[in-house]
Amino acid sequence: MKKGFSLFGWFFLAFIYFELLVRAWTVRPFFGIGLVFILLFSFLSAIFLYAMMHLLPLKARGAFVGSLLWIAALFSAGQMVYHSYFRTYFTVFSMTQAGEVAHFWRDIFLEIWHCMLPITLILVVPITYMIFYKKGYKGSSERANLRRLPWWGLSAVVLLVAVLLGTGAGPNTPRDALFRTNAIQVSIPNLGVGPGMILDAGRLIFGFHPKLEMIEEDPQSEGEVDPSYDYNRMDIDFAALMETDSHETRQWLHQYFSTQIPTKQNEKTGIFKGKNLVFVCAEGFSSLAVHQKYTPTLYKMAHEGYQFTRFYNPLWGVSTSDGEYVQCLGLIPKAGVWSLQTSSQNWLPFTMGNQFSKLDYRSLAYHNHYAEYYGRTESHPNMGYTYKGLGTGLKVQEQWPESDLEMIQLTTPEFIGTSPWHVYYMTVSGHKNYNWTGNNMARKHRDKVSDLDMSENCKAYVACNIELDLAMEWLIQELDQAGELSNTVFAISGDHYPYGLTHEEIGEFLGHPVEPDFELYQSTFILWTPDMEPERVDKICSTLDIIPTLSNLFGLEYDSRLLAGRDIFSDASPLVMFANRSWITEEGRYNARTGVSEAFDQNGNGKKPAEVLSQGYMDYVNGLVANRFYVSRLILEEDYYRYVIPAWEAPVR
Repeated sequence: MKKGFSLFGWFFLAFIYFELLVRAWTVRPFFGIGLVFILLFSFLSAIFLYAMMHLLPLKARGAFVGSLLWIAALFSAGQMVYHSYFRTYFTVFSMTQAGEVAHFWRDIFLEIWHCMLPITLILVVPITYMIFYKKGYKGSSERANLRRLPWWGLSAVVLLVAVLLGTGAGPNTPRDALFRTNAIQVSIPNLGVGPGMILDAGRLIFGFHPKLEMIEEDPQSEGEVDPSYDYNRMDIDFAALMETDSHETRQWLHQYFSTQIPTKQNEKTGIFKGKNLVFVCAEGFSSLAVHQKYTPTLYKMAHEGYQFTRFYNPLWGVSTSDGEYVQCLGLIPKAGVWSLQTSSQNWLPFTMGNQFSKLDYRSLAYHNHYAEYYGRTESHPNMGYTYKGLGTGLKVQEQWPESDLEMIQLTTPEFIGTSPWHVYYMTVSGHKNYNWTGNNMARKHRDKVSDLDMSENCKAYVACNIELDLAMEWLIQELDQAGELSNTVFAISGDHYPYGLTHEEIGEFLGHPVEPDFELYQSTFILWTPDMEPERVDKICSTLDIIPTLSNLFGLEYDSRLLAGRDIFSDASPLVMFANRSWITEEGRYNARTGVSEAFDQNGNGKKPAEVLSQGYMDYVNGLVANRFYVSRLILEEDYYRYVIPAWEAPVR
């Protein structure tokens, strides 16, 4: 066999090998149509790079092949480590922020150790190549192979197009990844690491504007609608904007929003008007952390306030930062970037900080880890907050992770007694790793969970959340002593589910194996004020719905059409969306990973497996989901709010 052909084989077989290892480590199920596309794209990549190799001097070709094998190996290993830690893939943009990720270097080294077997299997390829080709490329007779390249390439392209046309075009499919959806967690499982990263880079540089059908959404759910209530909308003349604004993308947005029906106000509108708000995005918080014995304050708040029985907290591409973005903006984050940091130059009128600042509230924000991490020193002031974190005025003890209780103790004197006020906390005590050596807060409360009959990691998760519980207990006591507790509302949600726990460990809490596509993300949203009557809320909802819900409860002026979420207490039909375009409605749910739908009965339970949602209904909801993802991205990219809602200056206090 000629060495020229063997070098082509190095490309092709190495790329396939890398892709299969990454897929085996990160994708469930392993088998699927994505395997066919991985094979075809690996073959095309090998043809392209083999042809490029022949543009180089003969002596440089061996080094060229070796360099590419090392680059592909390191990218593949990096994706496995990143996915193992964050439960998603890194993007080209996140590579430019590697210095931020380096803050977690201890955890990253532990994750590298955890992934040592697949990393070793990957590194075998470039090391073996170095051994066999250490003297450089010596091949001479290659003309036959070069003449075959165009035919090989043409055959692969024809086969690729044929397979592409023969597959479905629904969410989370190869066609969806190529033409409709910009999300690396969709493209890599369907196309492979190489094509996924190339698509991500191209869309980051050149943008991405798929053609979507404009769907007029009907938000009305079943039941009587009270005509005495007004709509949650602002005085925006979209028709006039379409006449005067020549920008093509904004024209599309003006037209889209002009077709949307705003949600109606309701009996809950303004019931918290004038009250203070404690708004918490709690690191890794979930229902698993709510326990009557170990976290009694969180348990009390969760059971004596609004009890959202079908609340979901989806995981997005940039874990904590995207979780904050969803909770604070009510928009779906843009894939491939750090949306919260990217939004720092935009006008964001619907954040709680900006809405309350408009009403002469003091709006303060705190984070007990490094203040600048994820660009919060830029994003949080832009959301209307006076912001402090570790290193910018919040003098918590530097450790890993820092104490939520200490943060609360240091900051309460800055706002208690200055009503009206709104304070936002991004906590960190609940951060992984969940063990006695990787989390100081877990170790601090280790003895308190010694009687818990669970594995170490599960005990550690509960233990570190005891710190959050004590922080809320302290704040409640301080507010009570100051006479402000009855005038204060608490809203607490997690940034994402505790992905530092394995599915098996989460199953320990649940008492059964966790269902990984929907149940995994079901969680608790605490919305509580003292002396309220507990109220069970069975409506399907998610973190996207928090901003419109709070805006309605506090009687704030906002436009429900311009958010991706909906007021939970409104008559809007519920829609919970996940990063891979799966969804849940009151009619049923659709799993984009498997392509399977399931209809619900009147109690929200699944019907018999044979009873699936109609194709027409699925197409309708898939269209809604695609539009909300796309519109959310365009709002961020175009700074759209600035063109439709006049900016206001926050009052100085």
